[in-house]
Amino acid sequence: MFDFNVEAALAATSLVLALDTALFVVIGIVVGITTGAIPGLAHSLPIALVLPFSFFLPIHQTMGLLIGTYQGGTYGGSITAIAFGTPGTPGAAATVADGYALTQQGKGKKALQMGLYSSVVGGVFGSLVLIFLVVPIGSMAPRFGPGELTALYFLALSLVVVFSTENPGKGILSAGIGFFLAIIGRDIITGGLRFTFGIRYMQAGFPLVPLLMGFFALPEIIKQIHGVITDPAHAGEVSEKGLELPKRAEEGLTLKEFLRSWRGTGIGSVVGTFLGALPGPGATLAAYTSYSVNSQFTSDRKYGKGSLEGVAAAESANNATCGATFIPMLTFGIPGSSIAALLMAALIMEGVPVGPRVVIDHTQVVYTIFLLMLLANPVNLIFGKLLIPVFTRLTKIPASILWPAIAIILVIGTYAYNNRPFDIIMCIAAGLIGYFYRWFKLPDGPLVLAFLVTPLFEASFRQALTISRGDYWYFIGSNISRTLWVVTALSIFFFLKKKRKLVDKL
Repeated sequence: MFDFNVEAALAATSLVLALDTALFVVIGIVVGITTGAIPGLAHSLPIALVLPFSFFLPIHQTMGLLIGTYQGGTYGGSITAIAFGTPGTPGAAATVADGYALTQQGKGKKALQMGLYSSVVGGVFGSLVLIFLVVPIGSMAPRFGPGELTALYFLALSLVVVFSTENPGKGILSAGIGFFLAIIGRDIITGGLRFTFGIRYMQAGFPLVPLLMGFFALPEIIKQIHGVITDPAHAGEVSEKGLELPKRAEEGLTLKEFLRSWRGTGIGSVVGTFLGALPGPGATLAAYTSYSVNSQFTSDRKYGKGSLEGVAAAESANNATCGATFIPMLTFGIPGSSIAALLMAALIMEGVPVGPRVVIDHTQVVYTIFLLMLLANPVNLIFGKLLIPVFTRLTKIPASILWPAIAIILVIGTYAYNNRPFDIIMCIAAGLIGYFYRWFKLPDGPLVLAFLVTPLFEASFRQALTISRGDYWYFIGSNISRTLWVVTALSIFFFLKKKRKLVDKL
């Protein structure tokens, strides 16, 4: 931990609390929430678009705009995930299961408010960890070599079983499909092609955003449009069952309900911060891992079928990564995600070279970032709360108009991801997979988690074998890796023990 500099802290505070800086934070939050709520339009796009402003704006205004967009976009993805079962960003995919189920039960406003409040709690936690533990936690990142990362990703893969506590067989099948989709494309070592079926566009692999958009959104869109066609007289009932504006105050989220989900919010904040501080995992993996870990401790029988705690676990985790992403970036110049790379580029363009000496040579800038991260969270809370009624009114639109419009946005968002018409075909293919999952009632979490972790796991595993020249003892060569393997074994043991107790009761 670097020594506290009172003069730099006071200077940073005066800059952050200035009206112009706050205005840029507000603009960033509004733009981020709105962009994040558009399915397929990743919130890295608006960050990239506002990046050139760093050429003529002072650094505190530039970072206020970028950080606001980052945090607002991370939360914004949960809005459509809850309202329509379509994640606005990949990080909100884990929110779909419980969030959309609550909407179908007429509790959409509760789910939206839980998503907002838990996002803010996770964001504040990640920001505080960034402030007080930036150097200690940052120093752990380089210790995660290929062997340690292999153990970490194997732990995440083992949680596939946790995702499907009712039927582990279905969970393994779901993960297998995700594993297969993840290995499509070029071999990371040899460069050879795998399962591309002679299609040139498949050489780059199965794209993430079209997969998530099609897998989650297309089956629901088809279902709702089919209902409109077969029963036009009741077409409007689909939307009216959703996010009705409450006629009584108690229909919103109560303090008791929020506090009851403390476990999900706490686990999500810790897991999101930890994974956010490591290069690679990102918000999506953090959300799914948190959701999985919390499933082992929750007593909510509705978990996975309409649980506020499930929403809290996912949303607090993906927002906790916002602050944690800065840890390896500031201390070692290693961006933990594509968005962190954009933020790092902004700092470099402002003349701030990130790395081990940044907290010494640019102390005021570091303090400014700390304070902007803290300021963005209450602003996110205020404008998120103001915008919730706007998005709830969308469900008042007749279903015959609403769902075709969502389908159009889905196509546009999918195409905008890479500007490739082929991505729309991949989105449709993912939709067929999603329909298959719904038909056979397969859990979707294992597929997404396996798809995300498999490339990271394969890269670390093969790098470790290359470094060790085929020596498998390398994977337990450090205390970190041994600890992770023990945690993996214990999680599997307690899961099997829990399943055995359930079988004995039956």
